[in-house]
Amino acid sequence: MKNQAIKILSLSLGLLLLAAGPKPAAGEVSEYAVKAAYLFNFTQFVRWPEGSLDDASPFVIGILGDDPFGAALDAAVQGKSSGGHSLKVKRLGGFSAGMGAKLAHCQVLFISYSEKDQVKDILQALKGAAVLTVSEIDQFPVKGGVIQFDQEGQKITLTLNESAAKKAGLSVSSQLLQVAKLYKSEE
Repeated sequence: MKNQAIKILSLSLGLLLLAAGPKPAAGEVSEYAVKAAYLFNFTQFVRWPEGSLDDASPFVIGILGDDPFGAALDAAVQGKSSGGHSLKVKRLGGFSAGMGAKLAHCQVLFISYSEKDQVKDILQALKGAAVLTVSEIDQFPVKGGVIQFDQEGQKITLTLNESAAKKAGLSVSSQLLQVAKLYKSEE
């Protein structure tokens, strides 16, 4: 079962990368093209609460802080949809107090490393919002984030805090749970 989930996620990721456009060098894919593909795939393997997005609204993937993706994220979601919603990338700039409502309009929020000193405030601003938080900031799941990108050699790995996902009202598919390292909080 785990191998099947890995094959499904890998196939989806591989097909997306092929469609994502030009590669940095022959046979080489950039780290952020892979992470962009993961962000898109998360929209397929996570379920948001009923009514958290109205029928006419696009599904928003937000980037908070410095944008490490460049055009890779736009290419990864171009022409794609999630749950019948078109996908939109929104660059939000740096975090400031009072922007919680703006952040809550995202379904997926990538919190850039540039915001590492404000993670606690960002997650507090999102408390109770149905937002999948993703980052590459060290110890992100320990701090209450949902998914952290890690790297082992040339491989991108995931650490997932299922408790944080549940607090946000998100349901993570068993296929994604099987390919991620799970962080167990002590609550």
